[in-house]
Amino acid sequence: MKNATKSLKNIGFYALYVVLGLLIVFIIMLSAFPDLTLNTVGVKAYIAKYDTMESRINPYDLVFINRVDPDELEVGDLITFYADIDYDGDADLVTYYVYSITTTNDISVFKVNAEGSSVPATPNLLEDDILGGYAFKLPRFGYVVDFLSSGFGIAAVLLNVGIITAIVILVKSSKKEEPKKEEITKD
Repeated sequence: MKNATKSLKNIGFYALYVVLGLLIVFIIMLSAFPDLTLNTVGVKAYIAKYDTMESRINPYDLVFINRVDPDELEVGDLITFYADIDYDGDADLVTYYVYSITTTNDISVFKVNAEGSSVPATPNLLEDDILGGYAFKLPRFGYVVDFLSSGFGIAAVLLNVGIITAIVILVKSSKKEEPKKEEITKD
């Protein structure tokens, strides 16, 4: 029974390390190679920066998108694309509703609108402009990814992993070194 419990603890311990490792690899991919995640993993995540889609998507929500076939999109679907929302010259990822689809000479033009808006937003999108469709979000998890993507966050995680690993090694080695108590029997 003790061996089974010990084996389960070891499996849980190593499974936790594997899950944390995969999470760290995914966050590194998001930070270092943001355009590769959609092609390699099938999903892409980004941190919502704007309030144009509140209450559906709030600032600092971690939004996940997946590949979509533009021919299968319908009015009301959520799509993600690059747009210069704040007119600073940099295009950011945003997710909006499909407002209308117009097809002329086999070329589809998509108009989009924000949450609660009854008029289309400025950009007209072509099929190639659509990066993906909305899959799901993790509310406020963008703060965590932002922190873990920073130099300070990476250093903090590595330091904590090192400290926890050292503590586990020390605890395990001290258990092995404890001498067994011998019972003294009277003859």
